[in-house]
Amino acid sequence: MRSHAGIAMKRDVGHGMRIFRRQLIYVRVYQDHFIARAVGGDRSIRRQCHALGNRRGPIKDFSTIRDQLKAIVAELKSGFSLLRPWVLLHFDPVEYPISKEELAAFQKVAMRCGVNFCWLSTWEHRHEDKDLLNIFG
Repeated sequence: MRSHAGIAMKRDVGHGMRIFRRQLIYVRVYQDHFIARAVGGDRSIRRQCHALGNRRGPIKDFSTIRDQLKAIVAELKSGFSLLRPWVLLHFDPVEYPISKEELAAFQKVAMRCGVNFCWLSTWEHRHEDKDLLNIFG
């Protein structure tokens, strides 16, 4: 016969293991906004960022972008985890052409937003959850 304490303990242990799960946040970068979602989740958010639209030359001040990315990461992090999330910044080369220097600066800024690591993508197509989970899962 099973005891209720044993069932509760199994449930708590399974729930507690989430503190060791790393989350992946996928952020698409556009001319004036970000669209972000937690991979495997059902919610996405859109954040305006006019600092992205200054395309007369390389971006020099990333403070506004940093603040927006930090807010996005904080909002999409689910629950408590001992592992900081990973982020994938996706720059569609048609929607948002970007130089190598700007890519490096974006990665540096993202790393200061509470993430463990930031990958960068310039694929022409949107990344799907199943592909991202196969690669990073």
